Amino acid sequence: DGGQRKLSVEIGSFTSRAGKGLEKTILNIYKKALKLHHIDTTKIKHGSIVDELGLIEKGRSFEIDFYETNDYVYVFEVKNFADEAVVDQIIIRKKLLEAKYKKPVKAFVVANYVEKEVKQALEKEGAEIIFSHEVE
Repeated sequence: DGGQRKLSVEIGSFTSRAGKGLEKTILNIYKKALKLHHIDTTKIKHGSIVDELGLIEKGRSFEIDFYETNDYVYVFEVKNFADEAVVDQIIIRKKLLEAKYKKPVKAFVVANYVEKEVKQALEKEGAEIIFSHEVE
């Protein structure tokens, strides 16, 4: 199904630990699935990208998890629960990275839970979704 690997991983409740700790935990859980897409999670850098061209809002800075290879720039959104906000986050980051690096951007959404419509919208954007549970 679209080259996606659905892992049935039960995650206890990490929700009390927020932010970077949670992202790292989620990335570790899906490390094997990402490896199937030739992603080395140790190369993923956290940083920010500034919209220098005014594609979204000139001068605005966006947090970003990414890494670059000779052929692509990979961008990651790591979520416990992927809702409709993640679609805009992916679109914005893809636009900014394509403008900056002048090479194709491959987007990955890594989530424990993804809403069905969100999954469909992300697929339309060409993003790979790696998740455990799809919810209505």
